[in-house]
Amino acid sequence: MKRKITIVGLGDSITEAVADMPDEKKRWLSVMQSKLSTAFPDTEFTVINSGVGGNSAREAMARFPGAVRAHDPDWVILEFGGNNEDLASPARIVGLKEFSALLDQYKRDLPQKTKTIIVTFPPVLDDLHGYGKNADFQAHYQKAGGIDNSVEPYREITRAFAQANGYPLYDFHKELIALSKLNGRLTYTMSDGVHLTEAGNGVLAEGVFEILKDRLAR
Repeated sequence: MKRKITIVGLGDSITEAVADMPDEKKRWLSVMQSKLSTAFPDTEFTVINSGVGGNSAREAMARFPGAVRAHDPDWVILEFGGNNEDLASPARIVGLKEFSALLDQYKRDLPQKTKTIIVTFPPVLDDLHGYGKNADFQAHYQKAGGIDNSVEPYREITRAFAQANGYPLYDFHKELIALSKLNGRLTYTMSDGVHLTEAGNGVLAEGVFEILKDRLAR
């Protein structure tokens, strides 16, 4: 009899992965599931995509009961932080203190059996992203050192959260920057400056798969 493992991806549009990716099989959670099924033929994997494009951490956590707890998962892949600073909608902005509190809430509300993998938000290409071209936002981003740099404090908090709680971390941001230097940034990031190409989805799938493969083989 096959063992059964349920995995939930909780996050934003990077997790949802529908941007210019109509073939669900090419989205990273689906690619990861295929890799897991091949590596562990004695295991039945159920992978649930609970990513919603545009979600801030606050909005993602508001969905937590139905998006995560209702599935009683064995693993959650947690990826959010890129939509916490929506300058077009100030009421949606999630400050750093609130973001830390939301991560603590995530830990408290997680089913006891559920393990977590943390994924950092990918690079934002300042010159291609729509907000970088908005004159109303330029002063803010200049002060921060660019759009990608404005997201970095949230990434640092997720890295620290992973370390403090012993959660495996896949630093997707650092991985994609390194690969982009070798192969060109538009190999992995779409021309909108943030969403992932098929190759970018493949990198994310492989990175998380390697972590899960190691843990599941123990």
